[in-house]
Amino acid sequence: MRATINALVNGLLPDAVLGPLLKRRFFATQSWANRHWGVFESFDAARRFAAEQGAKAMFTLDQRKWLEDHQGLMAHDYPMLFWLTQILDGRPARIADLGGSVGVSYYAFARVMAFAPGLRWEVCELPETAELGREIARQRGAAALSFGSDPKQIDGADVLFTAGTIQYIETPLADTLAELATPPRNLLINRLPLTGKRSTFVTLQHSGLSPVPYRVTNAQAFLQSMEAIGYRQRDRWKCLENFTAIPLHPELTLTHFHGFYFDHA
Repeated sequence: MRATINALVNGLLPDAVLGPLLKRRFFATQSWANRHWGVFESFDAARRFAAEQGAKAMFTLDQRKWLEDHQGLMAHDYPMLFWLTQILDGRPARIADLGGSVGVSYYAFARVMAFAPGLRWEVCELPETAELGREIARQRGAAALSFGSDPKQIDGADVLFTAGTIQYIETPLADTLAELATPPRNLLINRLPLTGKRSTFVTLQHSGLSPVPYRVTNAQAFLQSMEAIGYRQRDRWKCLENFTAIPLHPELTLTHFHGFYFDHA
């Protein structure tokens, strides 16, 4: 609903009036409000634009608050839960959680499913987030949970689990996977913004602490990139809790994101 209202407002006021007001509001953001600004051809172009406005574009997030606010599952998590349960089938496995914050998904999923002894849940995150994750895991006694910062740790995992992350990573997922000696057999991807309206582009999203470049991928190009490295789509679902509305670009509004299960031949 909010995305629809934003799109309507964008169409009612002249761009010359609306643009400066919304740009000022975006860069003055001090708390999470899912605000976006601009359409750029690359991460570098988005970072340069932010710098011109006196802001440093970088990924920053209050990770402790994020954990507190995401203790339970949302509707879009249940397809991930279903397929993870099917893949594991009560067996120990190695799960690589790309961009998993301080173990948010591990803690939420552990509330509703029993992990087999020997299961390893390895989060790949920024170094400072990984260190905080280790501290919280020690405090909580989460022995199955570990943290690293090298994307190559995905190599050889049974499952790549990633939720709401790959749009912030400059290297496309298919490129990262193509460089691995033993890519994960199973990919569970959630909360991915895709467009069918134009080619892949980058926008800026504000975390409440700083603006961050954020890729919106062309849907067909994404599926082709996964197929090109040997993955087949097993399932796809809509993430209705997520949306993107970019001021002055109502044609690029995303009313929902996407989730996928791929396996490797």
